[in-house]
Amino acid sequence: MTQKPDNFDSYAIGSRLSLRQVFLMALVLGLLIPAVFISVLSFNLQREQAENQLAVDQKRLLDIVALGMQEPLWNLSRQAGAPLVSSVMDDPRVISIRVTDTQSNTVFLSTLRSERRIGSVAFVQKPVVYRGEEIGQVSIEFDTEHLAIYQRNQLKNLLLIVAAQLLLSVVLVMTILHSRFLRPIAQLSQQATKLAALKLDEPFHWGRQDEIGTVGKHLEWMRAELKRLIDELKAKTLALEADIERRREVEDALRRSENKYRELFWSNLDGIVISSLEGQIIDANPAFLSLLGFSLDQLKLQNFWGLLDRDSEAQERYNLDNKVMRFGFCDEFEVQYINRIGNPIPVSVKTVAMRDASGRITAVWRMVRDISERRAAEERMQLAAKVFENTAEGIMITDGDVRIRSVNRAFTEITGFAQEEVLGQRPMVLSSGRHSKDFYDSLWQVLNEQGSWQGEVWNRRKNGEVYPEWLAINAVKSPSGDVTHYVAIFSDQSERKAADERIQFLAHFDVLTGLPNRGHLQDRALLAIQNATHDNGKLAILLLDLDRFKTINESLGHAAGDILLKMASERIRSVLGSGEVVARQGGDEFIILLPLVNDAAAAAHMAERILAEFTTPLEVYNHSLMVTGSIGISVFPDDGRDFDTLVRNADAAMYHAKSSGRNNYKFYTSDLNARAREILAIESQLRYAVERGEFVLHYQPQVEIKSGRIVGAEALIRWNHPSLGLLGPIHFIDVAEERGFIVQIGNWVIREACRQIAAWHAAGLPLITVGVNLSALQFRHEDLTQVLGNALATYNLPGSCLDVEVTESVIMDDMESTVQAIRAIQDMGIRMSIDDFGTGYSSLSYLKRFKADKLKIDRSFVRDIPDDQDDTAITRAIINMAKNLNMQVVAEGVETIEQWRFLEEHGCEQVQGYLLAKPMPAEQVEPLLRQETLLPAQG
Repeated sequence: MTQKPDNFDSYAIGSRLSLRQVFLMALVLGLLIPAVFISVLSFNLQREQAENQLAVDQKRLLDIVALGMQEPLWNLSRQAGAPLVSSVMDDPRVISIRVTDTQSNTVFLSTLRSERRIGSVAFVQKPVVYRGEEIGQVSIEFDTEHLAIYQRNQLKNLLLIVAAQLLLSVVLVMTILHSRFLRPIAQLSQQATKLAALKLDEPFHWGRQDEIGTVGKHLEWMRAELKRLIDELKAKTLALEADIERRREVEDALRRSENKYRELFWSNLDGIVISSLEGQIIDANPAFLSLLGFSLDQLKLQNFWGLLDRDSEAQERYNLDNKVMRFGFCDEFEVQYINRIGNPIPVSVKTVAMRDASGRITAVWRMVRDISERRAAEERMQLAAKVFENTAEGIMITDGDVRIRSVNRAFTEITGFAQEEVLGQRPMVLSSGRHSKDFYDSLWQVLNEQGSWQGEVWNRRKNGEVYPEWLAINAVKSPSGDVTHYVAIFSDQSERKAADERIQFLAHFDVLTGLPNRGHLQDRALLAIQNATHDNGKLAILLLDLDRFKTINESLGHAAGDILLKMASERIRSVLGSGEVVARQGGDEFIILLPLVNDAAAAAHMAERILAEFTTPLEVYNHSLMVTGSIGISVFPDDGRDFDTLVRNADAAMYHAKSSGRNNYKFYTSDLNARAREILAIESQLRYAVERGEFVLHYQPQVEIKSGRIVGAEALIRWNHPSLGLLGPIHFIDVAEERGFIVQIGNWVIREACRQIAAWHAAGLPLITVGVNLSALQFRHEDLTQVLGNALATYNLPGSCLDVEVTESVIMDDMESTVQAIRAIQDMGIRMSIDDFGTGYSSLSYLKRFKADKLKIDRSFVRDIPDDQDDTAITRAIINMAKNLNMQVVAEGVETIEQWRFLEEHGCEQVQGYLLAKPMPAEQVEPLLRQETLLPAQG
């Protein structure tokens, strides 16, 4: 028994009704109720379509602006982007547009509609991407109020349409009931049967325009689509088979190409290395492995960046970031790689990017070529070119026809001819005319026979000057023996010849002053002695030494001293007559030869004339210098019968003139020999005076002028000479400085002063500051700070117990080393005083750099105050200057109560001198220290 289907009952019930009844029911259920639903659905669909259309329009406008802004924003050209923005603003829905540059985070373009609707708005934005890089942001604001208005209008229209449709549907349905309804249904059934049987060749023809006709057309569409799909499936099947065949062929071609690539990769003579962007080495060919000395396994353990020289890594990274990553390749450039043993290898590199299937760069292919030999060849060529251009000898290269083809820079410097002036010319352009034709014939004969020639030649410069040169010519021959070039190398002999003349000059004349030297003067003197002996005549030797020249030289510098010597020589020469000669013996000493004098008075008259020439100041470096001289005179034959004796005796007389006050002249006497012997005796015994303990220190108290309190003392050296008794420093200090004993003596003074300070302190006396004088040699000595430190440490004394005194001429000698020495001394706590201030030629502006603790006014200024106006003004100026520089002032040589009162009145802080106490032994100073004060006797 066949089972009834589940919907059988409902089908049976529906079949009892007539078609009209069913249709009327369908009209009620299928039109009225769905009409309302469809109306609502249609309205929603239209609203959604309107919203979608708005979204599409927004996206379209946004895409247009974002795309159009790529070039203007990349090129930062607002003028290029403004028309596009204006055209988009023509859309009434657009309220504002804003383009932002994300690179600089600034607004690139912005526009806003002046009249803005009141209602809801929509805001959209999109990045501007150019060449894969986000370069900006586009933002557009839309007005959505028009959408609501449109939707309300659509709702009204829809309701009217629905009402009209319902009315028309009732009329049409009533008409259709009487039309041919069942026949079209049967026809549809037949056509459906054909579709099921896939009989698709015959088309379904339907002329009806009602729903049944629509269903028929749909069936026709289904038939056509099924036929098309079946036909396409057959075609695609055939195409797939062909594609599979083509893919198989491509794979075979790719396999063959890969084999060729591997063969090219492995057999390439240039090194090839493939690495990731991070530097991980992926592969390398044998040439690259051989270049760096790695195996492939060893190389893969390395990072590519570790293979680069430090200076080359920056260049490689720059090319990778700015060329390969942007353009996909980098042209040839030169860097240095490091091989396995650490040696640099110069290479040229070409770089190409490797991309994946999506076009993204994932690795880098580098072709590396060793350029060591090329670099070496270039260096050799550069070296040869540099040698050719920079050699001191002139070089001229000619061809086989003896026409100039090349010259170097030295050629131009020697001859004066530029290269372009002589190229193509013959060397005869340099001919001086001094050599005969026979000379040149002989030259060419030797050159052709031997292939070379050398000798001295006189040539002519471009300016016409004739000069000597040493010339060497060599012939350059081809393998067949033919001469192709001649190479001439020559050097200017002018300087050598001038040097020979200069040597002759130096042998007889002083370089600085141009005066004859001692040797030349000796020859002149010997001739004069012979003439005087023959004629029973007399001649005189005057030896002049400039007074205090050493002080000027140290204060203003050696350059100023040289100028002073030249000016002095000119003044001496200006008073000499015919046959009278002045020579420079050395330093600041000059010898004047008077070859013919009637008596000693003539020599004295000449000495007076010379001294008179120095009464006018000399202007040196804006300093007006008063220079005097001391002259010693010896006369032939009374004072000697040979040149050396006359000079030696004149020298003794000159020293006598200096000891007599300077700026005068003295004749030689026999007594001067005794003084010379005395100086010699002092020199011989001075060497051992320290070892024998013959030196002693005397101390002169230094007193605070307001209270009379003894604040210190100056240590002054004395020598207990075994035969001459107690000598002051004037008798031996100059000799000690000249013979180099002064440093040894000065070190003894420092140690003895420290010992005495410690002894006074041990006896219950307060610690005072003792000043010690340093000579220039001792102040410059490298062991000075060590000597000072050892002396203080030996007697356990603070640095403030010592006051180092140096003259201003000493500290002005070398500014930088002086400042360092003073700082080193003051760092030990030792005080620093500038002694004899005002007697040198130092610039007062340098005092602030020295940071001295005291200025000691020289006794030459104190001696005549308050009577001398100049000394008074100088003393006041020194006191005021010291106060401004935060320095104490000590006046030396105070001998009268008037001097004391003047110094006290003008703010001088400390004094020393005979008014208070003379220098005295340490045992005599002790009672004064116990009474603590020392005041001058009033009246």
